Amino acid sequence: MRDFLVGAGLLLLVLFCCACQGPVSVHKPALVKFNDLTAKGVRVGIVDPDLGPAGRYALDVIAKLRSSDMVAAAAITGNIVTHEAHVRALLNKLLQREIDAGFFYRSDALAAVEKIAIIEIPSAFAVSPEYSLARIKGTAFPEAALDFMGWLKEAGQRNIWLEYGFKPPPPAVAAADTSAKSLSFVNSEVKLTIFAAAVFYDVLSDLAKIYQDRQGVKIVCEFAGSGKLYQKIEQGAQGSYGADIFLSASPAYIAKLEQLGLAENSQIFMRNDLVVGIGKP
Repeated sequence: MRDFLVGAGLLLLVLFCCACQGPVSVHKPALVKFNDLTAKGVRVGIVDPDLGPAGRYALDVIAKLRSSDMVAAAAITGNIVTHEAHVRALLNKLLQREIDAGFFYRSDALAAVEKIAIIEIPSAFAVSPEYSLARIKGTAFPEAALDFMGWLKEAGQRNIWLEYGFKPPPPAVAAADTSAKSLSFVNSEVKLTIFAAAVFYDVLSDLAKIYQDRQGVKIVCEFAGSGKLYQKIEQGAQGSYGADIFLSASPAYIAKLEQLGLAENSQIFMRNDLVVGIGKP
């Protein structure tokens, strides 16, 4: 009986010490390479595929992976814990440590380079999204809209796009694009409303200010997921009631608006890379 009581006392002492130390922390593997996303307990975030193209591009990466490694693809899919409305919302989740990793555009990761490290997606599974823009029919300022669209792609502005992590379109696309040329339009009474995917927030905010100072044209930008902006335009947010120009992170939304007779003068104007972003210690 004495031995039993001594043993029970020791057990209670151990349990008391453990309780005093607090809950045992769950060890998570260091994220260094793409395959680390398959580890148990890693919290991965993507954009909601129905609201932003970045989510669909992330699923494209996983689909490519599945063709060669079904187990790894299933593990990453199982680790996805959130679907955000757009890339900026996903970025905030990562910065607040609510997720361990997320699928971002390179430009988004570079915008927070002091706090985010980049894991490159292997070339066999990588995707390079193309971005398109178009003038929305019903705009009160059709010439000014074309001027701004052309100006965005001029050599001087292209360097700014590159600084923010974007890539120009393939040479064949750029050479074939003749739909939007700068008209040197100047009119201080012009106001252009730009609907733009959240991925363009930083670069377009800077470019819009430069153009306003140059042309005296007022520019108002509304940023959100491309899917949400598409829905607004489709439902009537056009011209005086909404957008004069739409910058989409997916050419598919522009193509749908053209089919509906709501967009014109469309073109591929920029590209990006999808990467995995992780928080720095």
